[in-house]
Amino acid sequence: MGGIRMRTRIMMVLGAITVISLFMACAADEAAAPAAPAAAAPAQAAAASAQAAPSAPAQPAAPAAAAPAPVALEQKSVAQEAKATAVPTPVQKAAEQTWMDLYMSGPGYNSAWGQPKKGGIFRYGASHKLIGHDPNYGHSFEGPQFLPTYNALLRYDPWKGLGGEIEGDLAETWEVQDAGLTVVFKLREGINFQTNTNLPDEIQSAVSGDSFTCEDAQASLEYALNPPEGILHSGPRAALGHYTGSSCIDDYTFKVEFGEALARTLPQFAGMLGSPNNMDKDFIEYIRQEGTHPELEIDYINLLDETTPETFLFGTGTGAFVPTEFEVDVQSKTRANPDYWREGLPLIEGQDQFIITDATARFSALITGQVDYYGEGSASLLPAHVEQINARFSDKFTIMPALHSWGKGIQINMEREPFNDARIRMAMHLAMDRDDWVDFNMAGEVSGVHRHTLWMPPGSIWSLPDSELGEMPGWRRGDGKVADIAEANRLVDEVLGAGNRFSVECMAQSAQMYIDGCLYFQDQMAKNLDVEVTVSSVESAVQSERGKNADYDIHYGSKVRTNVADPDDFYMIHLVKDKESWYYRGTGREVADPEMAARLEKLALEQSSELDVAKRVELVHELERILATEAMYSIPYPWTYIFPGWSNEVKGWQLYPHPSQNKWAQWERMWLDRN
Repeated sequence: MGGIRMRTRIMMVLGAITVISLFMACAADEAAAPAAPAAAAPAQAAAASAQAAPSAPAQPAAPAAAAPAPVALEQKSVAQEAKATAVPTPVQKAAEQTWMDLYMSGPGYNSAWGQPKKGGIFRYGASHKLIGHDPNYGHSFEGPQFLPTYNALLRYDPWKGLGGEIEGDLAETWEVQDAGLTVVFKLREGINFQTNTNLPDEIQSAVSGDSFTCEDAQASLEYALNPPEGILHSGPRAALGHYTGSSCIDDYTFKVEFGEALARTLPQFAGMLGSPNNMDKDFIEYIRQEGTHPELEIDYINLLDETTPETFLFGTGTGAFVPTEFEVDVQSKTRANPDYWREGLPLIEGQDQFIITDATARFSALITGQVDYYGEGSASLLPAHVEQINARFSDKFTIMPALHSWGKGIQINMEREPFNDARIRMAMHLAMDRDDWVDFNMAGEVSGVHRHTLWMPPGSIWSLPDSELGEMPGWRRGDGKVADIAEANRLVDEVLGAGNRFSVECMAQSAQMYIDGCLYFQDQMAKNLDVEVTVSSVESAVQSERGKNADYDIHYGSKVRTNVADPDDFYMIHLVKDKESWYYRGTGREVADPEMAARLEKLALEQSSELDVAKRVELVHELERILATEAMYSIPYPWTYIFPGWSNEVKGWQLYPHPSQNKWAQWERMWLDRN
């Protein structure tokens, strides 16, 4: 627990922090590790325009971002501006076209891949044990093992991600009505759920091979947004919490209504954490029932949350891959859906997902050809591995750095003294030299973090320009940083009295990637503020309990996040009381400064409902400046990059900024060239 201590100012000289690990990966819903690509501008700007046009096809677009070079690891500049483009007309496939013809004529195709080939098993190195397969809760590390079984209504162009357009998945077209309060989806006809002989006998005939219609879309959306008590998937509820109801106009026309017209609505349908994926209505009714499955001894509502060799095979969607095998803590397998509605797809025969929790073992499996891919999300390559591939295997593997969906930072508990005083919070921020953290996260000559970062994703239209952040107190270099440190000490003297300092406990989950963040903070506070920091390493369950009960001084972790690079992804859970998450909230802000808390919540809600892109950008930038110069509820670290890597035998696959929630949609169109 933090406390104030009286003593003369003696600058503590600490030994150099041992660089125990440069692996900045994320557990649970996070990940990390060094890299450095250009950030594509997200498609939210055009999405806002689409919301504002009552009868326009609601398909957002953004300035097209060039596909990153497959092997480039050099540091690239980050785009700082993006403008809304006209809302595109949903692309229709000509009758004579194949799906791959359509995709290869689009902006995401890379001619260096060559022509698609059929066949082969794709081998994926999964970093975490699979403990749940709810299609509305698929994180970056587990989703690839089961999400390709399903389709959503909308999705981002799988080859362009958030820098591309939204396209129809199970929805063929869509229309925004009532000034953004209603979205009407015209569903594709002639689509069937997969044939699945592994379903429970009670629902086998009702679900296996059943036609997909509006009643399934409605039941799926209701399950995602209003699940039974005890279901954990919170992504859809957080993203589409303004949902009020839905109805089926006919079998293939789905009407969805909202209490507010918000700019985030359509992007969240296409790419949120836990995007509403469609299941059969009868299957949903089966897993919603009360009671326990008599043979499996698992409550019905937990049949998708407890992954066993039996429950994994229950997964039934309309997607490209069918689950065929699961071995606990070892592997999962899916195979191509022979009746997939996108004729000719998928190109591969299936996927074997090997669960390899040790990073060194995963790397060995990659370079020896036992797996074809790993490194996105929580399984990012280690910096030493990147250097080794560059030096010895650059002709055999592709490494494509990407901005992660999470950024690291420190959450401050303002219920405790002296952290309830904004001057103390600002002093801690000012005393941190970000260049030291950049140096800590280097992979050869490539930085593992984007230095100038507040709370909005770097490179998006919502983030402040690097040029402005570089001159902002706390982020400055040279003489500016000297002035920052002097001001930090002056602020603490002003609050506590000359020469008096406080102590602070930095809580972190017991993985080195989190402990490192506290060690850096400890070093910075000792060197620059003469503040004593104790590092407290705790297990995940203890972290959760202490976090929910505000039983900490500061908490280091992946404290900034984005789903679709929309401001609501973070502001809602950080600043809005009835939507906040304990892991991201500004803890104790209403107690420390109720006027500031109310002011920021008002701005957060105002920007959320602003459909004019330019006005919304102004509001978001105002929020960023207030948080950075007045409130400082949390202290952002430079945003994390990740290093995904794959064999050059893998074609039709690439990454882009913030890929965690939609990258798996490429599985159906990627192929293998074993020659």
